[in-house]
Amino acid sequence: MLINFPYIQRDTPIHRLDPRAKFLLLFGYGLAAAQTSNIWIILAGLIAAAWYYSLAHLKWKETRQVWTFIIILNILIIISNYFLSGGAVVKGVDISHPHNLFSLPFIGLKSTAPYIGPAPLLFSVESITFMLTQIMRNFSIALLAIAIPYTTDPSHIGAAFKGMGLSDKIAYAIDLAFRFLPTVSRDFGTTLDAQRARGFEIDKLRGGIFGKIARLAPMVVPVVIGSVVGAEDIISAMELRCFGVGKRTWLIELHTTQRDRLIISLSIVLFVIITAWNIAGNYSHSGLLHALQTQGIPFFLFP
Repeated sequence: MLINFPYIQRDTPIHRLDPRAKFLLLFGYGLAAAQTSNIWIILAGLIAAAWYYSLAHLKWKETRQVWTFIIILNILIIISNYFLSGGAVVKGVDISHPHNLFSLPFIGLKSTAPYIGPAPLLFSVESITFMLTQIMRNFSIALLAIAIPYTTDPSHIGAAFKGMGLSDKIAYAIDLAFRFLPTVSRDFGTTLDAQRARGFEIDKLRGGIFGKIARLAPMVVPVVIGSVVGAEDIISAMELRCFGVGKRTWLIELHTTQRDRLIISLSIVLFVIITAWNIAGNYSHSGLLHALQTQGIPFFLFP
């Protein structure tokens, strides 16, 4: 049986929004934020996303697990990216004279054999600012994304994507994708409890990393096989109902309100403005039009 993310039913402004407005806001902001590394623009987006998230009235104890995962993942991605790139700043941002603070001995990639060797890891005002900008961008997108499964009725997911003009097959595939991770997580927990009842101790695995992976077969194999069998059951059920033969109807019919139409319009306008601003900035080398191509670092931070 498929399950969903933990939907929390409340009467809040975010709960009352049409799911299409939530998804379009996420897509519009995400695509717009990806086009700039200006710290002030990203900071404004973070503040707006935090205000939007606060309207959902989600409590920390209700979202603690997902936020713990997001925080750890975000920090790991940012730190790994910084070390792997050697403190480099995003391509396209004007960094002709970086203001280096200090450097640490590290290992870097080289263009000649053996393609790896000692290289300094630079820490500059620009690289640290870029790292902070990445963190704020990721968290602002997470604030918009996490609010969706907790404030949207799971039965409205497929109908929402269908209402955005996608075909029945794609809309239903996205609906199933939203149910996949929670279902696999449930199956993993059930399998873990069953194997522990048979004496399998996952906390006492010995050996190297490959040895531990090999000994996890009693956990991985049942979960994978169960997912495949579940997928075949869904396919059989859809074939019995002649899914995809002709145009289908949806049990849920969504209706937009004036507030929904306003958010959808603002999302589209935000993306169009940022995109046009970004294109115009490529033909200008200074001034307001070029702001997206700069980091917006205050001059008093320069050493």
